Amino acid sequence: YVVGHNLIKAHAEVWHLYNETYRAKQGGLISITINSDWAEPRNPHSQEDIEAARRFMQFLLGWFAHPIFKNGDYNEVMKRRIRERSLAQGLNESRLPEFTESEKQRIKGTYDYFGLNHYTTVLTYNLNYPKSVKSYDSDRGVATVTDRSWLGSGSLWLKVTPFGFRKILRWIKEEYNNPPIYVTENGVSERGAFEFNDTWRMHYYRSYINEALKAVVLDGVDLRGYTAWTLMDNLEWAVGYEEKFGLYHVNFSDPALPRRPKASAKYYSQIINCNGFPDPATGPH
Repeated sequence: YVVGHNLIKAHAEVWHLYNETYRAKQGGLISITINSDWAEPRNPHSQEDIEAARRFMQFLLGWFAHPIFKNGDYNEVMKRRIRERSLAQGLNESRLPEFTESEKQRIKGTYDYFGLNHYTTVLTYNLNYPKSVKSYDSDRGVATVTDRSWLGSGSLWLKVTPFGFRKILRWIKEEYNNPPIYVTENGVSERGAFEFNDTWRMHYYRSYINEALKAVVLDGVDLRGYTAWTLMDNLEWAVGYEEKFGLYHVNFSDPALPRRPKASAKYYSQIINCNGFPDPATGPH
């Protein structure tokens, strides 16, 4: 929480620096990107599960978005939960730091757009941790599962759930007063034996981009841009080169690092060229 607190304050300072010193001559845009899954209640008829989904979203996306895009302060769900658990643990104040009034004014509205990284959806339900446990998970009080019918990927955490993409875009519109949105990451991984004909990745991009289109056309979301993750296979954090997200295959065992397009590279370039979905019956457009 202390790190996140300082990150939000630092973000605000950089936004003001750009706004006051560089914007007039450069005409650029500056903002923050927030990575978030979408959360559905495990049982849509259970009020407890619905509340768990709401907490999941406020503790993940809302942690950083609420201060910047709303009122300069953390959302009430986080503030109340963390304070109550902190006091129950014998502390005399919340483990979530507080912004001063001047800091809230400094932070509020420090964005030109909403940057979103999104990949997948989870199902949530309530989970009560022992009072003594001091952690983000215990403060949140949410457990997550996935539906066994959802398609998998090369990453354990990443299930193919395009419906969640439209829902999170619409949620951002409604929660944060319809900001312009740039999707800064969206994609799917493979692991193990390599396959150039990556039909599952084409399916992922087709279905996710179609849900983004629904968000724009049917829900009025102000979506300005979309970026696939990623152009070519790279080092994926702690899993190294095991999980590959690229549209281009990279042979990491060859010192020259040769790159070859997968089938998805051609498919995605067609979507860009046509500004729409290729129709197999009538050729590329």
